[in-house]
Amino acid sequence: MSPLLVALLLAFAAAAAAAAAEETQPYLVALRRESIPVRRKGKVVSHKTSYSGSISAGTPPQDFSVVFDTGSGHVILPAVDCENETCKLHRRYNASASTSATPVNADGTEVVDDEPCDQVTIGFGTGEVTGEFIKDVVCLTGLVPSAASSSSAAVSAEAAAAPAAFERLCTEVTVVQAVEMSAQPFQAFEFDGILGLGLSSLALSEEFSFFRWASASGLLPAPRFAFFLAAEDSGGSGGGGGEASEMALGGINPERALGPLSWAPVARPELGYWQVEIRAVRVQGVELDVCRSGDCRGVVDTGASHLGVPAPYDEDLEALLTREAGEGTDCHSIEAPELEIEIPGLNLTLRPENYMRSLPLRGDIQVKSAIGIVMSDAGKEPSSARAPLLSSSASSSSAAAAAPPAAATTASPAAAGTAPGKKRKKRQQCRPRVMPVKLPAPLGPKLFILGEPVLHRYYTAFDWDTQQVGFALAATR
Repeated sequence: MSPLLVALLLAFAAAAAAAAAEETQPYLVALRRESIPVRRKGKVVSHKTSYSGSISAGTPPQDFSVVFDTGSGHVILPAVDCENETCKLHRRYNASASTSATPVNADGTEVVDDEPCDQVTIGFGTGEVTGEFIKDVVCLTGLVPSAASSSSAAVSAEAAAAPAAFERLCTEVTVVQAVEMSAQPFQAFEFDGILGLGLSSLALSEEFSFFRWASASGLLPAPRFAFFLAAEDSGGSGGGGGEASEMALGGINPERALGPLSWAPVARPELGYWQVEIRAVRVQGVELDVCRSGDCRGVVDTGASHLGVPAPYDEDLEALLTREAGEGTDCHSIEAPELEIEIPGLNLTLRPENYMRSLPLRGDIQVKSAIGIVMSDAGKEPSSARAPLLSSSASSSSAAAAAPPAAATTASPAAAGTAPGKKRKKRQQCRPRVMPVKLPAPLGPKLFILGEPVLHRYYTAFDWDTQQVGFALAATR
């Protein structure tokens, strides 16, 4: 048999396997979209959002809501021993009330009585959590089989023998129970904690990786998960327009995609992030300089609200996409350029309805964090997107309003065409949800964060075994 024929047969087999995997029917986890208005100078300028679902921890089960975050690697829950105001706003995990809980150190060894235990501090944007380690049973709850999943031949023998797993998928994992939680970003939202879905190497060890153990349990049809995140409604109210968001577990939900997925390999999987190569970035068909050097990558992050762009290129991109607007303009409907992000096998195209903040802003109001996404000194994960990751149209940064442009502060009323004694009307702008990323190697410096602007337009799937990310236009209403 010729080498060419062998290669063709192997390619055909791989394509057939991929097609069969995409036909696997997953279980669906409903995600709740929470939206909180952000005010500057007394006006609502944007909204923070989060997408959360239900889990339980311990025996008997204790219920929590968590953000399913592909940009982090740990399960984090507030501990009953955490007495600060942030923790008291949430349901708290009580390890002493769980018969299946075992206190452990970071290396998995059991904590000896009367000896100090290991702690970890993980940065989350403007805040952080400090936690201790407990090995316990964690369950995804409220799982709903998608159409035909109960009869699918792909469901394993273990799954068929355990029908309760269709409503509750459980695995033993090491949890970070937070004994301290900062106000930002956790105080503003109702969700209790975070369930990280990053690759195993993003966690302290494999013992902390929920999906690694869930996929090894034999209860999932396939080692995949996928996200459909509903965008805010066209009126810009931040209410979500009534469309439900969901996570598919064990495959993809074809009803949420307009066509087959295009798959891109994970770049540098040893770093733990679901990141893909970015070959070019274009605005209205014109290529920008940022990725001409061939070293750009983008982290696909379900916890990120913004499109993170390597600094200082974020300033150039924001200037190219910003448009003048009138009072009350719906920025999602304004005429603005198309943004194109080229990855292997696919061009991700974003329109104003995807990348713009919904509401116009005065020229003297700043909602973008000047700090941006930086490396945390207090943990393995960057402080990326924990505040940005959990806020839809504004960073959780406490950055104050920036000074007005020089022209606006120095021009006299006459020069500006305004009669003396009359208040000059502030200029309105539609601006993109762009945030600077300032990370050193090996993650940076040319690192993008592909957050909600991408995930609202594309149904996105994550393959644990083959370490690929799949994209298809989302079937939004």
